[in-house]
Amino acid sequence: MRGENRVDSPLLRGALVLCLAAALGFGCDNRRIGPITPRVSRVIDITTGSGAVADVDLLIVIDDSNSMREEQASLRAQIPLLIHGLTSPPLGDDGMPAWNAVQSLRVAVVTSDLGTSGVALRRGLAGGCGVDSVRTSGNVWGLDAALRTDPSCGAGPVASWSEGDDPEAFASSVGCLADAGTTGCGFEQPLGAASRALDRAEAGFGRPDALLAVLVLSDEEDCSLGDAEAFFGGLSDARELNTYCVDHPELLASMDELAASLRGSRDDDHFIFAAIVGIPEDLSGADPAVILADPRMTHMPDPSAATGLRPACRALNADGTSRGDATPGRRFAELATRLPGSLLWSICAESYEPAVAELTQRIGARLPGVCTSRALTPDVDGSVPCFVHMTLPAGLDCSTLPGALSLGSSDDGRALCDLPQAEGGSGWFYDTSDASCPRLSFTPDALPPLGTRVRLQCLVEVERPAEPVGG
Repeated sequence: MRGENRVDSPLLRGALVLCLAAALGFGCDNRRIGPITPRVSRVIDITTGSGAVADVDLLIVIDDSNSMREEQASLRAQIPLLIHGLTSPPLGDDGMPAWNAVQSLRVAVVTSDLGTSGVALRRGLAGGCGVDSVRTSGNVWGLDAALRTDPSCGAGPVASWSEGDDPEAFASSVGCLADAGTTGCGFEQPLGAASRALDRAEAGFGRPDALLAVLVLSDEEDCSLGDAEAFFGGLSDARELNTYCVDHPELLASMDELAASLRGSRDDDHFIFAAIVGIPEDLSGADPAVILADPRMTHMPDPSAATGLRPACRALNADGTSRGDATPGRRFAELATRLPGSLLWSICAESYEPAVAELTQRIGARLPGVCTSRALTPDVDGSVPCFVHMTLPAGLDCSTLPGALSLGSSDDGRALCDLPQAEGGSGWFYDTSDASCPRLSFTPDALPPLGTRVRLQCLVEVERPAEPVGG
């Protein structure tokens, strides 16, 4: 039975809106109830996927070349926001957590320094690469995607937090590990480093049942190599390294192979890719396809730029002076098109707080919902007085969900749908299989696609408190 028809039911003596938390683990509000009217309602919006997780592994991939000092500091400044957002989530307008806290969180840090991918060069490359590298003592694999460890950080190679641990101390340890320095190879291979680190599974990182999030920070294009021998064999001038990289994509690691390697056997709901890289600031958070279509993301020669390529954005100091440029990160956007739910943000942004807040929310949207002891009161047919409206991801329409009715389009052109209550068929339903946690759920064929914005409103019968004596 549709929610709009149930709101005015004379059976309701009071109303309490059911609070929907993230990732299809739906639960209701357990606050103390005060006197309210039957028509009072509150709408809860979330972004959801089709599964729920309680454990999260986060791999942070940091460009440690000599142009990254300020950018690394900007990211480290937001580590506490990320950690606290997952271990003690922010409160919504109704005073309840926006999502459940993770039960366990593991964080590892790797740099983009893969040296020359095993190729021995006669003279090496500038920036600590190849046989002339002092930092790597001639190791042609650079840091070889080893997870960062530092005894002074009190953690490493994997920083771990579990319920009951001190989040402040944990955030401090993660921030320490993220201080990667700026003496790494100037030939950045962040996606290859991430893939190599996950394949190695050092210290058991990348738990198969955990949500895996990969966050990249880099101001240059990814040049992860597929055929290193052919690449360096054809490079005649190391000063043209960056332009040679973008001119010869056939020698780089394929995007399909990188996507498969990073995600492994995980489905879309258990993997999130995010990158703070070279894209125009006004495109931060935009759809990857929109970013790729922007002419500022085209690789164009620019002899005046340090990389030889026209920048996608320029980071400015408070006084308006430049603190650095960023090369168009097309490969990051191309990878994001293969990984639903990806987040791309401009490295030129003054603050990375919005990027980290959005990433935290997207991870939180995969966590189990909040349970409550106050249940809905179903009708004799099992239905409950709720309605569910959905804003689907771009490119999908209401026919994606069985029985869904079209409500038109949102301001940004996405399909708006009303999903029916299942009542023995397809749709959403009131799930009381766990008596300790009644919740709303969905039939398997009606699970909202990843990235769907769900608007849920429910009313439940509550007793009015007795009037105070003499009131």
